[in-house]
Amino acid sequence: MHGARGHRGVRCAGASRCGAGRATGRSVAEELGARWVLVRLGVHARVLYAQDALRDSATDLAEGLRAVTGNGVVAQAGSVGRSGDLVMRTGSVPGAPQSPEAYRISVSETLELTGADVAGAFYATRSALQLLRRGTTLPGGVVTDWPEYRERGLMLDVGREYMPFDMLRAQIRRMGQLKLNMLHLHLSDRFGFRLDSDRHPEITAQEHYSKQEIRDLIAYAARYQVEIVPEVDFPGHMNGILAAHPELKLRSANGVVSDAAIDIADPRGYELMRDILEEFLPLFPGRYWHLGADEFLLDGLRVASFEDYPQIGAYARATYGPQAEPVDAFLGLINWGAAIVREHGKRPRIWNDGLHTGEGTIAIDADIVVDFWSRAGIAQLPLPYFGSARTAMDLIASGHEVRNAAFTPTYFVTGGPTSIGNVPAPIAYELWDPAVFVDGSRLTPQQNAGNLGSGLFVWCDDPTVRTPAQIAASITMPLRVMAQKTWGPARAGSYLEFAALSDAVAEPVP
Repeated sequence: MHGARGHRGVRCAGASRCGAGRATGRSVAEELGARWVLVRLGVHARVLYAQDALRDSATDLAEGLRAVTGNGVVAQAGSVGRSGDLVMRTGSVPGAPQSPEAYRISVSETLELTGADVAGAFYATRSALQLLRRGTTLPGGVVTDWPEYRERGLMLDVGREYMPFDMLRAQIRRMGQLKLNMLHLHLSDRFGFRLDSDRHPEITAQEHYSKQEIRDLIAYAARYQVEIVPEVDFPGHMNGILAAHPELKLRSANGVVSDAAIDIADPRGYELMRDILEEFLPLFPGRYWHLGADEFLLDGLRVASFEDYPQIGAYARATYGPQAEPVDAFLGLINWGAAIVREHGKRPRIWNDGLHTGEGTIAIDADIVVDFWSRAGIAQLPLPYFGSARTAMDLIASGHEVRNAAFTPTYFVTGGPTSIGNVPAPIAYELWDPAVFVDGSRLTPQQNAGNLGSGLFVWCDDPTVRTPAQIAASITMPLRVMAQKTWGPARAGSYLEFAALSDAVAEPVP
């Protein structure tokens, strides 16, 4: 932290600032003056934690410091350190916005780590570990830091490609080191429903996660300040479920049967979807449940028309009135699912591509978070860069919060034709930030207040191309770039500088 005179420096999400001594962030008007104090990590240093809620973070930091320095560092309760100790506490963080993730590192005789809450204190330990991996002597100074965006995530498509429990745990540890706070699990798709269902065991894939494994994963993630967001996609991408319920598959007037879409005009379909929601909503204690709602009528490389399914139009008029349009059945399904999610104390989320300007007579509920990945193209060419899907600006103006899940550059497709859209990490680092959406539009600062953040979205369109271990290796730099972009600043130094520094400190200590 050399020369960090109270600046919002040391931007340690993607490690672009960790100990680099560049403090070009916003000043917190905190001067230490000309007095520089060197603190050297003690050979038998202690990591003291002033509140019991910080015990796990202190223990992890002590273990990491023992591994990288060889010193006999231990964690113990306490608030007053001796020279060369580290002291953790929660409290106010002057100069930072009101965020539980803000933190302050003060270097004097001791290394003082203060978080606005437990999350902030944990992130302070990640920055401290990154700094001390590069040397155990630090010059005096103060750094105050906080994230630009509230959501900084990784999505894994385990519905198409099962990923072992140990691989998920390893990604959670990596996320903690990078200050990423949301693991989105796409749990059901073409090749399987990955949860162990008691109500409907016929839908459970051979490779799946038991309820106890999910509980263990949630507890493990909490230790690293990572929230797990489950997604079970309705009413499309339901192949893994509908394989056991062919009677519920959507059929067109011409007799074409969709293996992916459920018939939203059939009451039996709602019974099945409610059963799944009611069984698994209590399993996940986090704030969100993702309902999917993407690519409902996608048929290969084209999007079918609601007119191909007259039963959906008839259902919409019978349910929402004679003025209703067929799409109202789809929009109503979203609100129906959202109501069930709310009954369980959670907030619903969906993908954006089914929401089109001027379509439908009913609106989806404003509290639904919209993950914005595509402008949805046209029926004959559903490319994500153009189309009639509602814009991010429009959704924010209507009261929604959004997350920027732009097909480029936030998607990483592990195999298949769409993998051609993967954006190399250097290009994403140099040219993009989370205020820029898939159609090239940029939110104003006022609009961007409704943008929760972004992350890396890993899709396994062809699960035969990469093994889970190969996926983990392939996303190393893209994930670091997204961590940097969402914590901020969006670009700090050149990509080569960023890559070199992140190679040194961005991965968890073995």
